[in-house]
Amino acid sequence: MIPAIVISAFNRPESLARLLNAIAQAEYPDDPVPLVISMDRGEDDRSVETCRVAEQFAWTHGPKRLIRHAAHLGLVQHVFFCAGLSHEYGAVIFLEDDLGISPVFYRYTTHALEFYEHDERIAGLCLYALWFNGYTRQPFFPIADGADAFFCQVPYTQGQAWTSAQWQRFEDWRAAGDRTLKPTDQLHDLFFQFDAEDWFPLLTKFVVETNRFYVYPRVSLTTGNGDIGTHFTQTTLFLQTPLLQSKDAFTFKPLDDSLAVYDSFFEIRPERLNRLTDALHGLDYAVDLYATKQPRHLRADYVLTARRTRAPIRSFGKALFPHEMNVVAQTPGTDIGLSKKNDLRWDWLAELETKKINHDYFTRREHLSRRLRLQFALLDRVRR
Repeated sequence: MIPAIVISAFNRPESLARLLNAIAQAEYPDDPVPLVISMDRGEDDRSVETCRVAEQFAWTHGPKRLIRHAAHLGLVQHVFFCAGLSHEYGAVIFLEDDLGISPVFYRYTTHALEFYEHDERIAGLCLYALWFNGYTRQPFFPIADGADAFFCQVPYTQGQAWTSAQWQRFEDWRAAGDRTLKPTDQLHDLFFQFDAEDWFPLLTKFVVETNRFYVYPRVSLTTGNGDIGTHFTQTTLFLQTPLLQSKDAFTFKPLDDSLAVYDSFFEIRPERLNRLTDALHGLDYAVDLYATKQPRHLRADYVLTARRTRAPIRSFGKALFPHEMNVVAQTPGTDIGLSKKNDLRWDWLAELETKKINHDYFTRREHLSRRLRLQFALLDRVRR
């Protein structure tokens, strides 16, 4: 499999130049690797300069193709156009222009695409090692099960890859009816706050509704530079993560054999947790350790959660990482409870107590002193 590298670009010449420089220095097989730079139409000087950067870039590893769109597509349609090139090339590695890449991104992606090509439950690959829960911005630690990849029902946007068949399944689903987001969808409420210029919610709805998964690397093949653009009005370092610098071979596990399988709320699937412990066997339960699920998301009789409850059946502390390992080790404490769904508390005090429990856990109960907070606040004021 020789996937094409497809880059979407618009009006960020510096970002595109940085990405192309990184791509030129990465490792590739001896076979010719196609490079496609898709230029959305813009009228300002930065769009013209972006086109010039693309034109002048010398690609020595295969054919280079520039696509200049006659009309402005916008972010959503541009992404869908780039992904649709998988039908022409068999598979694509899709990169937005503000990304950084690992020197071995191409080797990892080709191996992963080949390994999972025939499993229809795999919706695609994400090349970003997701290290945080996108709803709470707290750390996310997938269970280490010996593989170089884990599975999650969140199609995160910092670099993706699809085979033609994988993208076709999304297109078929999208064409089959009205796919707008609805209040009854089994998605986090934050998805209903995205604006129209975003493709992430629709792809997430597809993954969740069809019970598919994305494959994620343990160590990142891409990093987000957080440049100013559609999503950011100022640069951010939040998406920066270490890149894999060298690796000759990768170990993948089939979906059925993996312990690290997570839903769209970054919660381990109950059937995978049951492989690690007998503590909850025989129970129909949902997992909500981040306490981000609403009543409509809880369809099981019982809930394993950090949310406060009136009548916990079993309780565990929060001392080990990742947090599900506290159930496996039966850590003493009351930070996690197994409860009947109807016994959960949703009042404001319970919400605050739950947030405090998770905050203390993820900060490891290490807080800045009041003196240091005041000093930093004063420094920020002086700088402004």
